[in-house]
Amino acid sequence: MFSLKGQTAIVTGGASGIGLATVWMLAELGANIVIADLNEEAGADAVRQLEGEGAEALFLRTNVAEAADVDALITATLERFKGMEILMHFAGIGLEQHVLDTTRENWERIIGVNLTGSFLMLQAAGRVMVEKGYGRIVAMSSMAGVRGGTGRTAYGASKGGVSAMMRVMAMEWAKHGVTVNALAPGGIETALVKKMHDAETRRAYLAGIPMDRYGTPEEVAAAAVYLALPQSSYITGVNLPVDGGFDASGVIKSG
Repeated sequence: MFSLKGQTAIVTGGASGIGLATVWMLAELGANIVIADLNEEAGADAVRQLEGEGAEALFLRTNVAEAADVDALITATLERFKGMEILMHFAGIGLEQHVLDTTRENWERIIGVNLTGSFLMLQAAGRVMVEKGYGRIVAMSSMAGVRGGTGRTAYGASKGGVSAMMRVMAMEWAKHGVTVNALAPGGIETALVKKMHDAETRRAYLAGIPMDRYGTPEEVAAAAVYLALPQSSYITGVNLPVDGGFDASGVIKSG
């Protein structure tokens, strides 16, 4: 019932974590894969494994905060696969730092990659998809962009900005057959989260998660892939929590 055979998907941040889990799910449904990442070794290794399983795959080293890299990524994808139907934009960086300790340099670095990088990628993909009259875009927001959290000044602002931007693009491109949605993961066991979440962060986070655990990259990837399917055609402008019930929770009692 669900197939992406003949479609091409770009996955930024696709060499690890949620991005890599998404890459494999997209490939299993028959999509051609373009991994865009800064980690050349991991990206090339992922492509070798994908090709070993019979998938068509390409790796391109890409800094999403650089317009020239973004343009080169789109150009190379179209040259290789003659089209691009799906963008999974998951590349991003994290920072946990209190407001009064947040430097201008750190602010601009987080905003530059997470928000400006998202604008560049989504805009470039949107141009191709609007002209074609079809597309699926899934961006990466975060629960940090929905709810206030200690130390999330720059990170939360960047992810909240992604959600706002995504909604505008969804409205402008809906009549062109292009859907634009975002995922808002909560605590997910990724390399980035392991760097950002110390023991106290984990304790505080788990206290507000009804499922009482962190999620997995595969659980987020499954939500992303659904939004990439042709069958998700009536869903656009949604910031989807993938958070074990964190956003919905209030007082959580043990019994």
